[in-house]
Amino acid sequence: MDAKPPIDMALAMRLLTEAVNAAGKKGKAAVAPRLGVGRSYISRVLSPNDPCVLSEAVARKVIDRFHVIPECPATLQQQPRSECVRLARAPAPTHNPLSMRIWKTCQNCPNRPEGAES
Repeated sequence: MDAKPPIDMALAMRLLTEAVNAAGKKGKAAVAPRLGVGRSYISRVLSPNDPCVLSEAVARKVIDRFHVIPECPATLQQQPRSECVRLARAPAPTHNPLSMRIWKTCQNCPNRPEGAES
């Protein structure tokens, strides 16, 4: 059985709030499709008067979509967490020396997601 690491729910809520605020007037409607949920779900989760809480599955999506690594050690640029996960789980790219250098750096990166297999 593949146990998933625990989710930082506070981080997920902060990222969700920031994404909605950054999207402007129609923030909830803009963010909801990117997470595969309805606008009303986002509205309920962000409402202080509603007992609806962010599910763990949606929290994982929020972190994957909106969490950005400030400076990736491999590329020296900002890197979305989803790209970090993709690089960490990918097989070694033996066809391209630059891709191999990035992959090797990624395998020892402190930002490498837990559960990413070499």
